[in-house]
Amino acid sequence: MNELHNNQSQQLWQSQPVEGIQMSAEAIRKRAGKFERTILWRNRREYVGALIPAVLFAFSFVRTHDILFRIAFGTLIAGLALMVFHLHHKGSARTLPGTLGASTCVQFFRGELERQRDLVANVWPWYLAPLVPGFVLYTAAYGRALPYPVNLGGMALLDGIVAAVFFFIWKLNQRAAGSLQRLIDELYATENSR
Repeated sequence: MNELHNNQSQQLWQSQPVEGIQMSAEAIRKRAGKFERTILWRNRREYVGALIPAVLFAFSFVRTHDILFRIAFGTLIAGLALMVFHLHHKGSARTLPGTLGASTCVQFFRGELERQRDLVANVWPWYLAPLVPGFVLYTAAYGRALPYPVNLGGMALLDGIVAAVFFFIWKLNQRAAGSLQRLIDELYATENSR
């Protein structure tokens, strides 16, 4: 009986009309401009965040004489380059054209939010996966360079740290995707109220 009452309550709640949020074209332009600046700064942080380890890896590449370490550092640099290329190609901010009406502004802005949401929701294939081969090679080189009992503990610690960082990055991006989805839902409500 209680389950039936809960289902009826849920159906009643879901059948209520949704009051749309009215937004002017100027308000949408301001939000889109702020979002564009946010994406520009995010990309700049990511570029610098990739450049710093790439320089360190390049320095290590030049200083080491171990071929496996050199291959690992080269692979890590290539992974960072691939990550930055994908971010620039797929995640660059697009400017809202100034001549659009309110309805078209909402559609454009919503499309940009959806594009960025899809990018951050799927960070494994383009952001994290390109770094995995380099870290695997680095772990192997590190394990080979240390004596036997120490290398297992060191490799496990290194792998654990990398896995924790990857998991943290994934969770942060899932959270960002959820925030973007809420903005998209708000724009759908705005568009449906027109």
